[in-house]
Amino acid sequence: MPIPQSVRASTAVAQQQAYRGTLPVCSFERLLPSLADDAGELGIELQAGKAQGRVMLQGTIGGTLTLRCLRCEQAYAWPVDVQVDLRLVDSEEEEQAVLHEADPYLVQDDQLLLREIVEDELLLALPMLPRCETCENIVRAGAVEASPETQASTEGDARGKENPFAALKGRLGKQS
Repeated sequence: MPIPQSVRASTAVAQQQAYRGTLPVCSFERLLPSLADDAGELGIELQAGKAQGRVMLQGTIGGTLTLRCLRCEQAYAWPVDVQVDLRLVDSEEEEQAVLHEADPYLVQDDQLLLREIVEDELLLALPMLPRCETCENIVRAGAVEASPETQASTEGDARGKENPFAALKGRLGKQS
């Protein structure tokens, strides 16, 4: 069954309906401002059902999104592999009760908004600071160089001076 905009939650769960299909990236209006390009499609597989007395919506979202690197401002392909695992709940009290063990989704008016759920999951999966692989490697290399251990030894070597706190550290060590 293709991915409809919404379905009746009670029917989907009772019949354990599965939804498989593709959706164009350009159909996700809230996601578009975060993207460098709206081309392409995402593959979606969702399954509604009940397991161990729990009402669930599970599945995967896969494909590629085009993001813009915050460092070099170049567009780059970002692979999407999102696992959807939601507990469907009917009230805010039930939502609070399952919050510690699962990701709840509050079903209102027996409507399961599948495309909205897919877009929510994509928004949550986006990197907070998108960086292409080249810039990510530069940032990681810089973090290793700027670690406190290497920075302290480099600064001490560069100045030719002893760290002023080294004597204090030695004194504290003797008092213990």
